[in-house]
Amino acid sequence: TFQELISLRGPGEVIIPKSIYDQNDTDSMISIDYGSCSQQGTSYRSVPRSYIPPACSGRTLLCKEVLNDHCVLFPTFTDESSSVAAKKSVFEEHMYKIEDERFELDIVMEVNLSAIRSLESVQLHMNSLTPEQLNNFQLDDQLGGQSTFTQRQAVQRIYGERASEIIDGLKRNPRVAVPIVLKRLKSKDEEWRESKKNFERFWKEQSEKYYLKSLDYMGINCKNSDGRIIRNRHLLNEIENIKEERDQQLTPNNNQPHLIYSYEDLSILDDAASLIIFLVKRQMTFAKEDKQNIKKIMYQFLPDFLFAPRGELSDDEEGILLYCTNWID
Repeated sequence: TFQELISLRGPGEVIIPKSIYDQNDTDSMISIDYGSCSQQGTSYRSVPRSYIPPACSGRTLLCKEVLNDHCVLFPTFTDESSSVAAKKSVFEEHMYKIEDERFELDIVMEVNLSAIRSLESVQLHMNSLTPEQLNNFQLDDQLGGQSTFTQRQAVQRIYGERASEIIDGLKRNPRVAVPIVLKRLKSKDEEWRESKKNFERFWKEQSEKYYLKSLDYMGINCKNSDGRIIRNRHLLNEIENIKEERDQQLTPNNNQPHLIYSYEDLSILDDAASLIIFLVKRQMTFAKEDKQNIKKIMYQFLPDFLFAPRGELSDDEEGILLYCTNWID
């Protein structure tokens, strides 16, 4: 499965370890009164100058130029707001799940590639050392990379419970550990790339299956409400209520129909009949004769009853005309 492929942890566990969160002073961020801060645009507020953001050892010059440390998202709505987000349909959930799996697999593969590049640079550096220098060579917590977390995450995903031993071996004896770990990471990268091809075909099939249905965000609600409205009990209750109102009004003419429907465009009758026949044809519980009878009723009896043009029937269904004619009589 997808979760087995990327060796996910148990439910509820986060990718970033708790020690990383503990290093950030999140309490000071929460205690800031952003309502009194200067507004930047519609939904952002400036961070007070007195606030010192947590240090990040992995930032490059480009990160310092483009990343935001000065503004915080501050939505304008409140908890008392009456706006409620629309609930996603089952088909929308499928589309979101597909994108989540794609994103997660890409992240896992990129972390693995980052660790491969870092260890490859370490391997090249060790090849240029003398035997004496190589014996004394050790790695720091970053394991040859720019982050103390990325390489650890890649190793932990591959080796699981033995990750701490492998990391300790990389730091103390990189001459022996680096080639072994590097080979294992490359093997896993090839495995994930091959598996990704199979998942891409699966994701494509699922996307084609659910995409158009996911766009119909009102379909389920309309289906439920329409189902209640067209039930026999609902129609009978409506007729009974109309009759009771007329009896209370004591109008002189009580012989009028209880329900009156106006069909200005008679083509909708043909559309409705076509939809019903489309469903009936795909029902395995109906015999062939029953399907022909239903089609005859929808295309011949009902149009005659509503003074609408008849629909077309196939040659083998013309023989049922006598059945419907006798029924009408």
